[in-house]
Amino acid sequence: MYDDERDRKAARVADEILPHEPLVRHWLKRRWGNAIDVDDVIQEAYCRIAGLASLDHIDQLRSYFFRTAHAVATDVMRRAKVETLNRVTEIEWTNVIDEGPSAERTVEASQKLERVAELLSKLTWTCRRVIELRRVEGLSQKDTASLLGISESVVENHIARGLRSVLEAAADQDRSATEPKVEPVGQSHSRKRNARR
Repeated sequence: MYDDERDRKAARVADEILPHEPLVRHWLKRRWGNAIDVDDVIQEAYCRIAGLASLDHIDQLRSYFFRTAHAVATDVMRRAKVETLNRVTEIEWTNVIDEGPSAERTVEASQKLERVAELLSKLTWTCRRVIELRRVEGLSQKDTASLLGISESVVENHIARGLRSVLEAAADQDRSATEPKVEPVGQSHSRKRNARR
C-alpha cells in the first residue's frame, strides 16, 4: 500500500512539477534577484513536497509548487532579516563578528551533502551526470545534452527518473529511521535466558 502511494506521488511530481521548475526558477529570480539562493529554495520546496504523506488532496500541483517555493523564499528572507538584526545587536556589544556558519549548520550541511552524494551514487553514471550538470552546475538542458552527446528528451527523462529515485530512496531512509523496532512476542525472554547461560 505504501509503495503504491509513494510511486503515485513520485509520478505526479515528475509529471506535474518537474516540467514547471524552469518557470518557478525564473519567477524566483525576477522576484527576489540575488537576495535568495534559488537552488536552495527549489531544493527546499522539493523536500517539503516529498515530506507530505500524500498528494491526493492537491488538485493543481503546479500552483502548489509555486506557493511552496514562495513560502520557502519568504522564510529565507525572514531568517535573513532576523540574522541581520542580531548581527547589528552583536556589533553594538562587541567589535568581533564571526560571519562564518555555526558549527551546527556546518555539520548539518555536511551531512545533507553526504546523504545526497550517497543517493546520487546509486544512479547510473549518465543519470547522475545529467543531474549534476543541470542542478549543481546550472547548465541548460540543451548544453547538458550537447556535452553528454544525448538528446534533450533523454536529459529530461534522466532528470525525472533520477529525481524520482532520489526522492524515493530518501523517503525509504526516513521511513526506516522512524519506524519503531518491534520484536516478536516471547523473543526477548529467550534472548535473556540464552544470555544468562
